[in-house]
Amino acid sequence: MKNNIVIFWGKVKQIFISGSLMKKLITMYIFIIGIPIVIFSLYIFSSLSAKAKHDAISRGEYDLSTEYDSIEKNVYIMRNIVNSIKSDSGVIGYLQGDNNQEAKTLIDFRETTYKQLINLQNNNPTIKQINIFTSNSQVSEIWPTFYKENRVAKDGWYEKTIEKNGAEYWNVNHYDNDILVNSTLNEESKDLVVSINKKINYPNDKYLGISRVTMRSKDFFPKMFEKDELKSGQILLIDNENMNIRTDENSLLLRNFDFDKSKFREFIDGKLEHEKGELTYNQGNEDYIIIYEESPIPNNYLLNIIPLNNISQEIKNSKYVVIWGSTFLLLFLSILIYYATKTILKRLYKIISAVKQVRTGDLMPSIDVYGNDEVGVLAHNFRQMMKTIDVLIKDSVNKEIITKEAELKALKTQIDSHFLYNTLENIRMMALVEENYIVSDCLASLGDMMRYNMKWNNEFVPLSEEVSHIRNYITLMTLRYDFEIILKVDIDEEFLNRKILKLSIQPLVENAVKHGLSKKLMDENGYIYISVNIDKKYLYLNVKDDGNGMNIGKVQEIQNHINGNADKRYGLGLKNVSDRIKLFYGKEYGVMIDSKEDHYTQITLKLPNIDGDVQFKNVDKTEWNK
Repeated sequence: MKNNIVIFWGKVKQIFISGSLMKKLITMYIFIIGIPIVIFSLYIFSSLSAKAKHDAISRGEYDLSTEYDSIEKNVYIMRNIVNSIKSDSGVIGYLQGDNNQEAKTLIDFRETTYKQLINLQNNNPTIKQINIFTSNSQVSEIWPTFYKENRVAKDGWYEKTIEKNGAEYWNVNHYDNDILVNSTLNEESKDLVVSINKKINYPNDKYLGISRVTMRSKDFFPKMFEKDELKSGQILLIDNENMNIRTDENSLLLRNFDFDKSKFREFIDGKLEHEKGELTYNQGNEDYIIIYEESPIPNNYLLNIIPLNNISQEIKNSKYVVIWGSTFLLLFLSILIYYATKTILKRLYKIISAVKQVRTGDLMPSIDVYGNDEVGVLAHNFRQMMKTIDVLIKDSVNKEIITKEAELKALKTQIDSHFLYNTLENIRMMALVEENYIVSDCLASLGDMMRYNMKWNNEFVPLSEEVSHIRNYITLMTLRYDFEIILKVDIDEEFLNRKILKLSIQPLVENAVKHGLSKKLMDENGYIYISVNIDKKYLYLNVKDDGNGMNIGKVQEIQNHINGNADKRYGLGLKNVSDRIKLFYGKEYGVMIDSKEDHYTQITLKLPNIDGDVQFKNVDKTEWNK
């Protein structure tokens, strides 16, 4: 089996590796549609079989419980009648009588005690007969209740009742024709009955006879004789001492399933150990579930035998119909799909033929495939692609020339920047010689700023380098105003090595000087504060000035401008910083503005709180450099 599966899987893999598109589509169709249908069908029918089995067992348990209750009620009625006979002084007196009894006494007995016995039977319609068999030869028989003992002395139940020595003896499922009556009018009863038999002793050591109460088996075992086509099993009664089996001999279990009672007797012997339980049994090709429970009749067990194959047969038949029907339908649909796909792929094969022409050098092959579907769109785009390729090949030389020119211009720009930086250094040295230290310091700051801008090895730099760059910028800006710009940096040591985007703070400081402090610096010093605070997820880098501030409306306008709704009234510095942050870190980060008119303006960079190398995804540096 395993080897067959390996061989089959190898063939499937071969189809997907080297097979045509047609074979792949048909194979995928079978795998995606057919196999799940079969698996789902098997699962559904397996679930239905399990449910049917569970329901059958539940019905069997219910029937067994109902049968137990019926038997318990009938046993109670029959015992009460037997005990009533034993305690009836009139019955005891009659059984002890002789031929010399007065006629008045016999008449009184018939009018009282005998009628009471008849009424007792009539008041319990399920009771078929109440019989008393006397050992006193001098007592007259009163049919159909009082009989002489010699009529039943040869019956097996009589001997067993005597052997019980006062205990009750239950005779189950026997024919009610054991009273020997020599009369041509006597007809044997064909009813199966259950009878309780018990000796009558009075006083306790003197034997007077036997009382017997009889009930039809159909009334005593209503479920055992119920004609239900074996939907919930067949009920049996088993004597746990001699393993005798009593049931409806005309049941479907015995007639249609060839149920062998002798084999079953051997199987069940010794297994009925508990008050109730469940067993599994197999006979021939049939599986059975056996539910058992102690019977109200002493030393007997009630069993409900449920044939499982019969329960699930209809489901099995339906399963085979569905599986074979699904298989036939799958094959039929596969043939239809094959021809439909072949028609569709015919146009695709024309495109493949055109591609082969391109391989030979013909860049403008003829493709007579048109339409608005995917194949038509593919053909159209293939034609357009070949036209584009043709144009691109013609422009290839011009592009190479343009590229060379761009490289030369980039080299020249780099040379010019180095020349300018070296020139500034020479001028700074001349200022030092002339002892003009203010000019020298400003040139040093400008040189550091140029060197910082030229050194672009990475998008990210330590925060400490960015702060140093800001200090140089503030030094140069102070020259433009009458009063001093004072920079306050309140950043813990642990954050100075954190890496941030290069030149992300300068636009914030530049905005603070130009729009926040420019008026104030004409009359007094201005302050710029740079600080860092964090939470579990974010790092907030704040640039705050004590300048003009803004009202809430203007703050909201600038914030909207930064977040994407561009407004020509405002510059692109803060927006560019926010766009870079979102590009490198994600859309949840960016620039936030807070301001109070005539008091302050604070611009905050919302960054990820990451200690170590900066991690980002989906960053297109080429797009940013544009």
